[in-house]
Amino acid sequence: MALTLVEAAKYSNDVLQKGVVELLVKDDPILEKLPFKDIKGNGLTYNEETTLSGAQFYEVNDTWVESSSVVTPRTAVTKILGGDADVDNFLKATRSNEQDLMQEQIAAKTKAMKRTFLDAFFYGYFTGGNTKDFDGLHYLIRRTTAGSENTIGTATSSGTSILLSMERLEAGVDLVKGDKPDLIVMSKLMRRSINKYLRGVGGITHADAGNGRVQTLFEVPVAVSDHIRNNESADLQYGTNEASAAVYGHNYADSDGGDDDGGTSIFVLRFASEACCGIQSLPVTTDRIGNLETKDAQRVRIKWYPGLMFQKLISCAKVTGIDADGAVAA
Repeated sequence: MALTLVEAAKYSNDVLQKGVVELLVKDDPILEKLPFKDIKGNGLTYNEETTLSGAQFYEVNDTWVESSSVVTPRTAVTKILGGDADVDNFLKATRSNEQDLMQEQIAAKTKAMKRTFLDAFFYGYFTGGNTKDFDGLHYLIRRTTAGSENTIGTATSSGTSILLSMERLEAGVDLVKGDKPDLIVMSKLMRRSINKYLRGVGGITHADAGNGRVQTLFEVPVAVSDHIRNNESADLQYGTNEASAAVYGHNYADSDGGDDDGGTSIFVLRFASEACCGIQSLPVTTDRIGNLETKDAQRVRIKWYPGLMFQKLISCAKVTGIDADGAVAA
């Protein structure tokens, strides 16, 4: 069973650990919804169905034809994420009358861990050589440079991001099979560009949610993330679109700003144990190390062993190669 971080924290009696988990998920649409599977070891191997088995109608006394589905073994790995929070004993003794200095340091370290995890969630590239993090959305949704069943490319030439067509975004939503998507995630700049267009053609749609009204597109809730870049490249060929023209989008091997084509991507996600799902060898844990030998200070270590997996690639999609601040069209 896969639990969100908040649900898993309910089984812990460690008040500090609960506080760390609450800080991690606070005000973040991904960590609020992303389930996590607890695993043993540092990786989880699973079968990804790449070819469906067939079925057909037969006449009486026909010869039946056997066909089987084809699966490809994949391995999701977990990585070590964390940091130490130190507070000098002199400062604790003389300055803690107005604020808890250790709590301040833990809060700051927790926010840093959240930023690091979400950066890897979208752009991690363990397979490409960055062995300290795990493979993120850009790579997992799109593994090769051939055509992909869960990617919509918008750019029509390498290195040049182009404006978003709402028809292309709707096509990306339609690529999600098996169940309705849970979330459309984009950068804040991309949302402003879309909303500018929507205000000109009839308005923005909303739906009621547990924490208030949320914007929707094609009846799917919309969320924004500061971790989706507006300086993505647009130089990886993603096969062809319906018009048989070559299309391009972000190259998952490019670093932040390494090949700035002013592009961005929009992700259409479903969160479930067989869809977009986190894994963890160790949940968020706090170790009270106490007084240090080399300096007069106390230390709390916060650590987490997370990873990311997709068992069904058709459960999520992305639209890439978009000019983030460009005009949006129908």
